[in-house]
Amino acid sequence: MLYFKFISKEKVKSRLSHICQELLSKKKLLLIIILAVGTLQAIAQAPRKVLIEEFTGSWCGYCPEMISDIDATRATYPTTVIAVADHGGSVSNDPMTNNFTIALNQAYQVAGYPTVMVDRADWSAEFGTSSTPQLFGTYADHHNYTQDAATLRLNISSPVSIYIASTYNSTTRVASVTVTANFVDTASGDMRISCLLVEDKVTGGSNYSQHNYGGSGCGAPDATCEFYNYPCVIPTSLTGVQAFYHKNVVRTNLAPRFGTTGVIPSSVSAGQHYSKSYSYTLPSAWKDTNMKVVAFVSYYNAAALLGGEVLNAQQVALGQSVTAVTETPAGINNISLDAAYPNPFNQITSIKVFIPATQFVSVKIYDLLGNEVSTLANENLSPGGHIFYWDGNNKTGSSLASGLYIVRLQTENQSLARSIILARY
Repeated sequence: MLYFKFISKEKVKSRLSHICQELLSKKKLLLIIILAVGTLQAIAQAPRKVLIEEFTGSWCGYCPEMISDIDATRATYPTTVIAVADHGGSVSNDPMTNNFTIALNQAYQVAGYPTVMVDRADWSAEFGTSSTPQLFGTYADHHNYTQDAATLRLNISSPVSIYIASTYNSTTRVASVTVTANFVDTASGDMRISCLLVEDKVTGGSNYSQHNYGGSGCGAPDATCEFYNYPCVIPTSLTGVQAFYHKNVVRTNLAPRFGTTGVIPSSVSAGQHYSKSYSYTLPSAWKDTNMKVVAFVSYYNAAALLGGEVLNAQQVALGQSVTAVTETPAGINNISLDAAYPNPFNQITSIKVFIPATQFVSVKIYDLLGNEVSTLANENLSPGGHIFYWDGNNKTGSSLASGLYIVRLQTENQSLARSIILARY
């Protein structure tokens, strides 16, 4: 005769919690960490995202032509090119200028506008630029080389992935950001973390109006420019087909001008990761719903002109941690939830989901008692693969204890769940 023993849900949760604590004993935790590092070392390179920095100003009549070229590059590489605008000149002439952008303009010896940097790399050998090695300093330079340079950079592997976990309190307007550099290959040198707050779709009064020499009937008409049919001075009040606003305006750098030092050591092995947290209170004039976080890791070498190239970059919307989207695999009609990677994890883990069609999706983290501890997504998502990152913190940004947690992917008609082990040490 067979006998069945029924166990209450509370006892099951208690037993699971006990098992988890056993897994985190010193010897077993050491084995877990070794296995996790070994998995990371098996990856030879990280997908690259290219950072384009444009030196511009609302007073700069030739700058709309540069904006047009960068827009074309971003259209070619919509998920792998990140563009930011560093406004120069004086604050009285351009209210989007700030201490950081002025200092960056001066440091790179920007002599004219428009000027472009692509990953802060030295382009003199490839393109024979006549300006400083990192800069495309004339219209001919940036017009011909911006997309070519981005293409070249995207074909070069990177030793590091950039993860961003950000939270935002709309009441206090405090933004909290953690940037993690996850090395999948060896690297050496003076490597630094930078973290920009960028506002998109910036509008304002007369000082925000963009001068436009490339428009029809203006000083230097250019029929190839997307702003050819715009007026010679474009106010941000234009609406409809001719709606105009300033794109991806760098508001501040949360790190020092050339990045935070002392976080990444001078010699790094595959499998190592380093994090830096920042906090900033947004001024009331900034539109928080249009804010993004752009983070990157770059070299610094004082012997060269400010040193080094950008190793990799990443961007997310303020308050979000979504950092990648992949193409939709053909023939897949159901949602999917991949195993977290790495798992177990100490500082940050990635969670990949697949959505076959646009729909409302939630991705949430729960503890073993069924309490929701973190929300990674609660919104409409486009078809394809989406990667989310969780840093082991709860909704208020406080660190959670080591243990077993559950990630749940929920749509209107389907639900999937997987376990994650957070291993603090």
